[in-house]
Amino acid sequence: MKYVLTTVIGIISFLMLWSVIPTEQECEIYTSTLRLHVVAASDSERDQSAKLKVKDAILDRVSEYGASSKSELISLVSADKEAIEQIALEALKKEGITDTVSLEIGQEIYPTREYEGFSLPAGEYTSVRLNIGEAMGQNWWCVLFPPLCTAQAIEYDDEAFISTGLSKEQYYMITGNSKEYEIKFKLLELAANAFGFSE
Repeated sequence: MKYVLTTVIGIISFLMLWSVIPTEQECEIYTSTLRLHVVAASDSERDQSAKLKVKDAILDRVSEYGASSKSELISLVSADKEAIEQIALEALKKEGITDTVSLEIGQEIYPTREYEGFSLPAGEYTSVRLNIGEAMGQNWWCVLFPPLCTAQAIEYDDEAFISTGLSKEQYYMITGNSKEYEIKFKLLELAANAFGFSE
């Protein structure tokens, strides 16, 4: 009886572990996606409002690039780093804020994140991170590539998203058109929380 119980527990544990291991499609999403991460100076109402103004200014700038790949967009953002920081400073100045800003491009761990019309699984993504002041406040996240939160995203349909490099399966995965992936994302989120990847 003890052997049977141990075996059952082992099988259940294996299935749970297997369910949160990223699939090939998810791994491709991690490697082909560029996230935007804007971190407010503090949680004060003023700093949180200013964070959104900075976010809007950055998205306006990046939407002008017309990049056709993640690597191209990273190169363009890197080359335009000082100009983006200046745009952020100007957005803050309009709010009467004189905080410094710093732009970084690197790898960050994200929890499962739901946006309007789509969601992304928990995991490690390349991130354009803009820190405002002491960067101790709540942050704002979205996706720069594929351009899911820039101005041109409003005009995108299924085929347009897929043309940016997502496969149809990946597109349906992140837009929540698959019940299988809704469950998968929840399990990934639980695993992320268990290992301290939550926000």
